[in-house]
Amino acid sequence: MTADFQDVLALMEEERLPDAAARLDAILAATPLNAEAHMLRAVVTAQRGDRAAAVRDLWRALAIAPDLAGARAALGDLHVEDLDPVPEARDFALDSGERQVATRIEEIRADHRARYVFAARFLRDQAAPTHEKTGLDVFTGNGYGARLVAGRAGCRMIGLDGSADAVAQAEAAYGSHRVVFRQAYFPFGLPADSVDFAIAFESVEHVEDADGFLATIGAASRGPILLSFPLETGLPFAANRDLFRYHVRHFTLPEIADRLEARCGRRIVAAQGQKAYRLQQGRLAGLLPASEMTLAPVEPDSQFAVVAAA
Repeated sequence: MTADFQDVLALMEEERLPDAAARLDAILAATPLNAEAHMLRAVVTAQRGDRAAAVRDLWRALAIAPDLAGARAALGDLHVEDLDPVPEARDFALDSGERQVATRIEEIRADHRARYVFAARFLRDQAAPTHEKTGLDVFTGNGYGARLVAGRAGCRMIGLDGSADAVAQAEAAYGSHRVVFRQAYFPFGLPADSVDFAIAFESVEHVEDADGFLATIGAASRGPILLSFPLETGLPFAANRDLFRYHVRHFTLPEIADRLEARCGRRIVAAQGQKAYRLQQGRLAGLLPASEMTLAPVEPDSQFAVVAAA
């Protein structure tokens, strides 16, 4: 922090927040592209209770200086609350087998990419103008999906994941002036009405409290919720429990539809099915070719569903 801000920092330390805000306004009037001033004003504004204005200033700071670490951390902090510690028994390593780890979007497995392409298309069609929108990507993994949606829909994204390794890779490979990542292990809290939409792909099957998870993201989102999840009808959990060691259960489409309406007050308005695996007597027997992992209408043998609820 430069000497220009010493008086501001002194005012903040003395809790003279209106005076600190006035000083920062004067600095920004003279140097509107001062990223550190935007970041400090966001801190002051948040302390004064105006979270929305603080978020706007932090995005402005990143538009000027995308790598400004303090602004990136502050944006993440403003989008999650009531954090629990990560359990030591859980393997959050990148090589745990549960995560996509490629640092180029085109190298991510085709079925995973297809889900985020669906999300970006839905948002462009149903939530325009998307350049004014901010979304959550819950259980973002290494961040490829948040970056894909930001690029294709033109929105801002906050990605949350329980793995410190995954978040570090996400920030390095997929972070930008419109995409920020934060470590957060569920259960966590999300500020009410804090984002314009929420994406939670391959997430709900990982949590013990599915209803609580859906209620949390439903309360945070002012707009649509996009989910993907394994279908019990096409990918039976009991037959593959040992292969999905971090899954709690799989769902039917009507079960998720009922939960979305009961916990989030939303109804499914778009749904697609997907296959990713070869099966033998209900057991996984390898991956399908990428050309067969495309989204299609939901069928009885679909292994995954991708839905948008509004």
